[in-house]
Amino acid sequence: MLYTIALIIHTLICIALVLVIWAQTSKGGLDANLGGAAMNVFGGSGASQFLKKWTQILGLVFVASCILLAFLVKNVKTGDVKGIQERQRKLGQTEAPAKTTPAKAAPAPAQPAPAPAQPQGN
Repeated sequence: MLYTIALIIHTLICIALVLVIWAQTSKGGLDANLGGAAMNVFGGSGASQFLKKWTQILGLVFVASCILLAFLVKNVKTGDVKGIQERQRKLGQTEAPAKTTPAKAAPAPAQPAPAPAQPQGN
């Protein structure tokens, strides 16, 4: 249960990290994309510093969630092989396969069909 919750949170972190990285461009970041409107919203430095800071934060959270998942995955039970084999044996004993009877071959025609008459040429 804890592993599933951690995996969902990890997925959300990955999506957020990708979106923050996509918002950045090599020439001005979100500032250039919004035509300077980001200067008014995020202050004088614009969105570049804001996105850079969030990229670093999400990167660290991503690494921490990877380490957490690595520790949690060893506690996830994948299933008992002996239990699975035992259930297969029980199924094999209780359910016998259906008997198959060979299909009867179609009877061969007694005589071949007569050949069509050949037209006579002059």
